[in-house]
Amino acid sequence: MRNNKSLMTIFLIVFIDLLGFGIILPLLPYIAEKYQATPAQIGILTATYSFFQLIASPIFGRLSDRYGRKKLLIISQLGSAVGYLILGLAGNLPLLFLSRIIDGITGGNISIAQAYIADVTTKENRARGMGLIGAAFGLGFIFGPAIGGALSKISYSTPAYFATAVSLITVLTTIFFLKETVNEDKASHSPRTKFSLTEFKRVLSLYPIGLLISVFFLLNTAFSIMQGNFALWTQKTFNFEPSQNGWLFTYVGILAVLIQMQVLPRVIKKFHENNILLISLLSMFIGLTLIPLSKHPNFLYVALFFIPLGNGLANPTIQALASENVPKEEYGETLGIMQSAGSMGRILGPIIGGEIFQALGKDIAFYFAGLIIFFTFVYLKLKLK
Repeated sequence: MRNNKSLMTIFLIVFIDLLGFGIILPLLPYIAEKYQATPAQIGILTATYSFFQLIASPIFGRLSDRYGRKKLLIISQLGSAVGYLILGLAGNLPLLFLSRIIDGITGGNISIAQAYIADVTTKENRARGMGLIGAAFGLGFIFGPAIGGALSKISYSTPAYFATAVSLITVLTTIFFLKETVNEDKASHSPRTKFSLTEFKRVLSLYPIGLLISVFFLLNTAFSIMQGNFALWTQKTFNFEPSQNGWLFTYVGILAVLIQMQVLPRVIKKFHENNILLISLLSMFIGLTLIPLSKHPNFLYVALFFIPLGNGLANPTIQALASENVPKEEYGETLGIMQSAGSMGRILGPIIGGEIFQALGKDIAFYFAGLIIFFTFVYLKLKLK
């Protein structure tokens, strides 16, 4: 793969960025409780990040098409640092919400990192490059919560200050080590990079972009239904404690990293990306269906193997296919819209899953998520050319 140095630099930047996010995320409910937040307010606080990321992702992506990846990455990273700092200094609930709003807006930088990957890879290697982003996510969520948990013993503000420092490190890494891939002078005068709602609609109408964005939305919805209910399901089924669920999530995180760094590159050499996407959906369907069928805790490790396998193959493949079907000038916008679709799925999934869990019992939500993936598989098999 050409430009390995650029790939490893963006991998490092995304890992450090997600490390900061992983440090904070598990602690948010406890920080909110400190300010007498109700369960509903804690739920809204958790969703705030995804909501504002939904709005910001295509905007940041489009701006990076026009004004350069490096510049927009630095701005977004500084925004994350400000959000974490406010979180550390917050003395009330409104400031807590402000910190999540800022961090959600600047969380749109993932689409910029993906566009950068598309800039420096060939079509043949793009899915593998996108897999590096997923691996960086996995590593950030493996180490971040552990660091955050250890630092929270000092105080709840300490992890936030540490995350601020981590974000500032990403800024310095971007400034000194990341090379710009966009010809800013040419891009700023190109009609292809102009920011407008008409351009957004045009991108969505392109085949197979609209189809891939819909699939990405459904994939994230199904995954979030599972993720939002899993801890409660294990508690009710096996009387699991948080520490036991923590081990399961660590297992999933490690698998996700291994799949995207070791399995994905090998699979790409043997199968066409369309077939990889179909295989990944089948794997997700099997994993989601096996969870409620697990009658012993150890069987969960089998069920949970198929979910990161499917997710780890599907996400980078969808992102690669999307970027391969648009001009370079539209990478940021297209991948930003895709990230927005993913954010919408992550907002709706836990709400839908929670309602099903409460109304129909603990198992049905997982079967419902599996059905979403199965019907997506069938529809995609008919539509993909």
